[in-house]
Amino acid sequence: MLIESEFFLLMDQQDMVIHKRMKENMRQVFEEEFVMSNICQKYMEYMMKNNTGETTYALDEHLKKNEIPVKKISDFDISRHDNSYTMYLHRHTYIELDYVYRGSCNYYIDNEDKVICLKEKELCIINQNVVHGIETFNKEDVIIKCMIPFGYIETEQGDLEEQETQINKFLSNSLNEIITKASYLIYHIRDYAGIDEILYQLFYEYVNKNTGWRHSIKNYLSLFFLKLMCIEETGNPIAVEIEEENLNMTKILSCIQKNYQYITLKDLAKDMHFHENYLSRVIKQNLQMNFRDLLSQIRLKEAERMLVNTNLPIARIAVQVGYQKPNFFYKLFKEQYGVTPTQYRKSVISK
Repeated sequence: MLIESEFFLLMDQQDMVIHKRMKENMRQVFEEEFVMSNICQKYMEYMMKNNTGETTYALDEHLKKNEIPVKKISDFDISRHDNSYTMYLHRHTYIELDYVYRGSCNYYIDNEDKVICLKEKELCIINQNVVHGIETFNKEDVIIKCMIPFGYIETEQGDLEEQETQINKFLSNSLNEIITKASYLIYHIRDYAGIDEILYQLFYEYVNKNTGWRHSIKNYLSLFFLKLMCIEETGNPIAVEIEEENLNMTKILSCIQKNYQYITLKDLAKDMHFHENYLSRVIKQNLQMNFRDLLSQIRLKEAERMLVNTNLPIARIAVQVGYQKPNFFYKLFKEQYGVTPTQYRKSVISK
């Protein structure tokens, strides 16, 4: 039987490791845990240059004020949620399991307006790329976060698709990299034994890292998912599917608009963690144009603004909006506006 003091001892050990690493090299920790955008890179350089010690507070404020960060991992991870962090929205390149061991938390999905209150002995399993955030209320709230790379899900996708349980459907969709829907599952497990013991074992294996610890974690995760299947037979979980296009179109457009001079479909797909074909299809379905035409439209709109508001030579404008060959820029501009850039500028000045 699980002794709670032993569980908390493991959590404390893990907290010490995390805080020590943050104190010794916050930049390295940040680069290991987040997909580093140009903004994040410049922020970290600023932090290092100014030698600021307000690491936790400053990091929270940065994450809240800038674009939604993408968290990544190279291996399995489990820890207690740090209650000193303010809530910030983020998304993952992996599956996350969040379990309220004690107390409660607010769980934000997609934005700060959509909030779910998770109570004690409830857990949420959330798919990759779903924007979310965790807010605790006091230091007594204990939320266990389990980050699961897809390589730790030891089951054949074909077997998953033959099952009708919600967790199998969720895992099958998660393993399908071109699935068009993101999702999350919420389980009420207060009346079901065994979950706490499995999470303790996951903590134990991860903290101690004895020989074969990864294999042990895969086995315990398989047992954990099996427990959830059994729970579904007597109590239905809350299963929610979100149209991933709606979740991500704003981010896609924002990313293109910020980086239109040099961005490619390949770059965008990599940053959004999608296959190029899937990303291209999402753009086509939502905007009735392909990526190339969308990028061209954004570039030409910026060129139009520069023609009206600056005295820059047209060849220079072409380069600044992303076209290294001015003749190609001239051709596209005339197709879009019916006149050449020179004629457009003259017509605006003459008014």
